[in-house]
Amino acid sequence: MRIPPSIPDLSGIEDSIWYNYPLHWSVAAGDLNKLQDLKTSSPEDIDKSDGHCGTALHIAIYLDNLVAVDILLNAGANPLRRPHFVQQEFNTTPIRVAARLDHQNILHHLWQHINPNSDTFDTQELDGCLCDAAEYGHVATISDLLNWGHDGWSLESKGRALIASANNWRYGNIEFLLSQCPFKQELLNLALAQVIVARSYFDRRDHTESELVAQTQSIKVLMDAGADPKNPRASRISIHGPLVIWTALHKQLYSCLEAFLNYGADPNMVNSQGQTALHSLGAHKRKEPKVKYIFLVEEPSEDVFRLLLRFNASINYKDIYGNTPLQCAAYASPLDTFHILLSNLPTGSQRESTLRSRNHKEETLLPFASAGAQVDIVKYLLSDGVGLCVNETASRGWTPFLSALAPTSPNIAGLSRKIETARLLLSCGANPVVITYNGWTPLHCLAMHPCGNGTDEEARLIQKLISKGSLVDDRASFAFDDLLNRSRRQGGRQDIYCSCRELQYLEDPVA
Repeated sequence: MRIPPSIPDLSGIEDSIWYNYPLHWSVAAGDLNKLQDLKTSSPEDIDKSDGHCGTALHIAIYLDNLVAVDILLNAGANPLRRPHFVQQEFNTTPIRVAARLDHQNILHHLWQHINPNSDTFDTQELDGCLCDAAEYGHVATISDLLNWGHDGWSLESKGRALIASANNWRYGNIEFLLSQCPFKQELLNLALAQVIVARSYFDRRDHTESELVAQTQSIKVLMDAGADPKNPRASRISIHGPLVIWTALHKQLYSCLEAFLNYGADPNMVNSQGQTALHSLGAHKRKEPKVKYIFLVEEPSEDVFRLLLRFNASINYKDIYGNTPLQCAAYASPLDTFHILLSNLPTGSQRESTLRSRNHKEETLLPFASAGAQVDIVKYLLSDGVGLCVNETASRGWTPFLSALAPTSPNIAGLSRKIETARLLLSCGANPVVITYNGWTPLHCLAMHPCGNGTDEEARLIQKLISKGSLVDDRASFAFDDLLNRSRRQGGRQDIYCSCRELQYLEDPVA
């Protein structure tokens, strides 16, 4: 959201704690004669902080009192001094307050008093003045500061001002700064990322129409300047992957996603695993936030799928494992969402080909739906209209029945739902005594669930499998990851291979 600069409440002067701070009280009460007397009698208090909003000079600037500012400067007040022991929102220098509030006459007065040299420009105190003007002020204030500083402002300082403008969706300031100097690609990308993460990250309320316009206009201005949503680098949080994926996963950022797509972003841009936004949405499972103020991640709505499809996002785009968005959706999305993706294919032959396509491990949609315990999708895939084989075999001999029973990562279904899926497959003719090339049986899959005490339904299924011929003393080898994948093991533990297991490597765009 667009946040205004913080201004302290200066009402109720007569009841104020400023009786203990005569300089502050004189400024707040407008008693300039008293202020003149105090500057002579108490010079050591000139930069004394009140523990709330700052020094007497801060108060004079908040009240836009140029005469009081002049008196305090002549008495030795330091416009570059940060106050001690004040509330965080007021913990800034006097000159930055003037820049934030667009008090241009006072700002110019302070600037002339400081008379910056090359060493002063390198200080955070003066550098922050330009940033605050960019984040909260108007173009005229930024223009004045750039003109007064001439060549003293470094490209880095101007870059920080650009980021500050992006933080607060000041698209007019962004446009002005872009017109003043060339910025490197990396900095443009960072500014674009800041538009979508800086304020929203700490704010859960719905944005106003004017705020949404400011946010989307900021995106447009930066993308017109060459910012690339494919290569972000956000400073406040770590985003791993394109901004299109990040915005697609967060409902409150759908307007940003639409802006990216409207201004030419590729809906099929991929992360390091070759996965698109549709991959991530299809396999998405809400995670409880580790920190209470993190973005609220909700279950993806149908609207975001339709939006991406409207801009020609592909449901057949294969990641490095050969998995498509439709396979991810079969694993974790509702049947309605699955059909929305499928309906994007215009012809029956295309749908038929997609429904029977396989990934690099020879898995069709059925093992994915079985592994995710998506009962409705399993029923659809086994129906006469589709007719996938209930006993189809993927690499290493895994079948949908084994996929249904094996623990998966991410785990989106409890054991009860997985057993329900397995029973459905059995009723449709699944082989209950199937054995993989490594000797894995349904009993091995059930034994891998970290459940503690088994449930009654698990016990009944085990009895049924034994009655059908499964042997409790069958031995299996633990087929570990391929060597190329070992670096991706999680928590210091090497996982066994099971159908669809590569979904655990579906990248979360947030570290």
